[in-house]
Amino acid sequence: MSAQLLCRAHDPISSVLAAEGASAFSGPHCDRILQALATGPATPHELQAITGLTVVQIDRRLPELLRSGKARVVQFGGEDLVRGGARVWEAV
Repeated sequence: MSAQLLCRAHDPISSVLAAEGASAFSGPHCDRILQALATGPATPHELQAITGLTVVQIDRRLPELLRSGKARVVQFGGEDLVRGGARVWEAV
C-alpha cells in the first residue's frame, strides 16, 4: 500500500514518514497472521497469542487480507461468527 493512501496531503511530515514506513511492516505482519489462520479460525485476540503481534496491528491488517481475498470473517447462519466479543477470521 502506498504512503499516499495512508496519509492526507495536509498531514504533517511526521505522518508522511510514518505512512512510508508502514508498508515495511504490512507484508511480514500479514504473513504471520495468515500462518496463524492456516491452523484454524481465530479472533484478533487469539491471533495475538499465536503471532506475537498486538491486537491493533492485527486489526489493521485483517481488512487488507480481506480485500486481497486471503482471509474472511467466518459466517454462521448468515451472520458474522463472534467469539469473546470479536469476529472470527479464517484463511481463504
